[in-house]
Amino acid sequence: MKEKWIEHYTLIELWIGVLIFGMLIEAVLLTAFDEKMYHSAGLLIGLAGAILMAAHMEYTIGRALSAGEAGAEKTMRLGYLLRYFTAALLMIVAAVSGWANPITIFAGLMTLKLSAYIEPYTHKISEKVCGKEVFFREMVSAEEQDRLYGKRKETEDPADGSQT
Repeated sequence: MKEKWIEHYTLIELWIGVLIFGMLIEAVLLTAFDEKMYHSAGLLIGLAGAILMAAHMEYTIGRALSAGEAGAEKTMRLGYLLRYFTAALLMIVAAVSGWANPITIFAGLMTLKLSAYIEPYTHKISEKVCGKEVFFREMVSAEEQDRLYGKRKETEDPADGSQT
């Protein structure tokens, strides 16, 4: 579990932020508005969308990093457009069908933006949970780095031709 947390710590920290803001918004919805299910359904759909969008962003960034310079820009642009149009489609379907509030769907989706702002604070919590040293590879032994991040490639030292 700890290894998965370390491998995807930014994603998990964003998810934590989404859930924190989701709970705050839900508390407001439950106390301030009638038709609680209508508003709450929209918020839950938006929160699920935000969680999936964060995961898709991590996936897209990973693909873009291995796609080369020209491919990276195209990959990132296509990923953004897919997320944007999916969010718009969700709100349009909700508005036309009337089964959820499109404004609370939007509020749920925006929790991803808000969670990005508090990510430095959720990162401090992650450091306390996992131990600060695991976030800094220089502080982890080579064997531990190999176990957590995979084997390092052997590189040749150009000065003496030896491998490190």
